[in-house]
Amino acid sequence: MQETIAVLGAGVMGAGIARVLARAGHEVRVFDVRAEAAADAARAAGASAHDTVEAAVDGATIVLEAAPERLELKHELIARVEAANADAVIASNTSSIGADALAAGMRDASRLVIAHFFNPADTVPLVEVVPGPATPQATVGRMVALLEAAGKTAVPLAQQVPGFIANRLQAALYREAMHLVELGVASAEQVDAVVTAGLGPRWALAGPFEVMDLGGLDVWTSVADGIFPTLGDASAAPAMLRERAERGDLGAKAGRGFLPRDADAPARFATRLRALIDARDALEA
Repeated sequence: MQETIAVLGAGVMGAGIARVLARAGHEVRVFDVRAEAAADAARAAGASAHDTVEAAVDGATIVLEAAPERLELKHELIARVEAANADAVIASNTSSIGADALAAGMRDASRLVIAHFFNPADTVPLVEVVPGPATPQATVGRMVALLEAAGKTAVPLAQQVPGFIANRLQAALYREAMHLVELGVASAEQVDAVVTAGLGPRWALAGPFEVMDLGGLDVWTSVADGIFPTLGDASAAPAMLRERAERGDLGAKAGRGFLPRDADAPARFATRLRALIDARDALEA
C-alpha cells in the first residue's frame, strides 16, 4: 500500500531514508530548516521539498523524524506534528533516546514508534523497530511491513532498552577493543585487523548465537568461564575515547580520530559496504 510519508530532517540519515522510501513507491515529502538541504535530498530521492513542518505533514499517513539527537528538538517537532496532523504514525529515527522520553508530553503517545535506520540508511539493511510505552502492536506491525516491503530487514523489539540491540552489541565490542589497547595488548590498527579479517566476515553470514552453535556450546561454556571474568568493565567512556573527543579528534569528520582519516573516508566505506552486502545477498540467494 502506498503511504504519504513526511521525512523531517534532510541530513545524511534523513536523505538516505527519503531515498529508501521513495524507491519503494511511496509519496515522500522532505522538510529541513535548511531549505537547500531539503531541496537536494528531495531531488535525489524523487520526492518533494517543503518549507515548513506543517506543509510536509499535512495529509501524511506516516511522519518519520530524522532530526539531530537532541531531545528538546525532537519534542518540539513531535508537538508540531501532533498539532498539524491528528492521525499519522510518528516514527523517530533516534539511535539513543528512549521511546518513553520521546513520548513524554505527547497528546497521543500511541502514535509513537522508533524506526532506527543505520548509516548509510539506503545501504545497511537493518532497521530496529521499538515500541513506545503506549504503542499498539498493530502500529509496530505496520512499520515492520512498510520497511520489509522497502527491502529492509526490520527487527521489532518486544520492549525498549537503552541502546536497543545493535548499539548495545557494538558498545560491548568497542568497550573491550579500547580495553585491549589501554592494556597494551595491541594497537588500534591491530584490533581493527582482527575484526575485519576474522570476526567481521563470519558475522556477515552468522550472528552470535549461530556462531556459538557452530562452534559447540560446550566449547563456548569453557570460553565464557575463562574469559568473561577478565573482560573490561568500564561503566563510562574510557579516557582514550573521552580525551580525543574533548580535543576535537572526532574521527573522519575532523580528519583524525584513533587513526588518521580523510574527508573521503565515509564515501569509500559506503562503497565497500554496499559491495559486501551485495556479495552476501548473492551467497544467500
